[in-house]
Amino acid sequence: MLLDLINRICFKASGKLVVILLCFPALTIAQQKRPGSIEYLKFCNGFNRITLGSDINLLPQDKLSFMDGDDKLDADSCLKFEYRDYDLFKMPEGLKLDLIGLRTYKNKIVNIYLFFKRPEGYKALSVFLNAYGPFSERPDDYADVYNWNCGLLNLSLKYDLNVDLGVAILTSGPLANEINMMNEKAKAREHMERLAVQLPLMPARRPLLFYFQY
Repeated sequence: MLLDLINRICFKASGKLVVILLCFPALTIAQQKRPGSIEYLKFCNGFNRITLGSDINLLPQDKLSFMDGDDKLDADSCLKFEYRDYDLFKMPEGLKLDLIGLRTYKNKIVNIYLFFKRPEGYKALSVFLNAYGPFSERPDDYADVYNWNCGLLNLSLKYDLNVDLGVAILTSGPLANEINMMNEKAKAREHMERLAVQLPLMPARRPLLFYFQY
């Protein structure tokens, strides 16, 4: 009888555990969709209708132009664009963007730049704290640089007293890693090419002759 009671208690407990486990994914997804944590940053994976890692050709082409008219690849084989979708310039707490910049690698969006007037920096910080929760790090206590870091993407907010514009930079983690790997391979290849030029040509060795005495 005691064993039967224990089994019934265990069955009830396991039933509750199953219910909790079934509800846990739903709770996690709900937390991701709710502003106020780093999970929401991962859930958004970009800014409004601009998604990190997506093809830039999916955006309206009439609102895109090369930044400063420069259509050349930078040192990371990336292109920079201005995105003039003025509906996206208005943000919470009265913050208004001056410009949205995009940086692409192989047509994929690797960076989103949100430029704003420097005096609006505290508004920008408040907006991101409300949206994504406490920042992950502040590299310098005496500089207005705040970072939100997670595996999928990173957000860095910077506004300096010596410049007119502040900027928030969203970066795709996977694409940034791909660029870093590409650069490391290029450096290794250049190093090997320099060694090949610097090393003197080695004279061909004469074949070794072996003599056997009987």
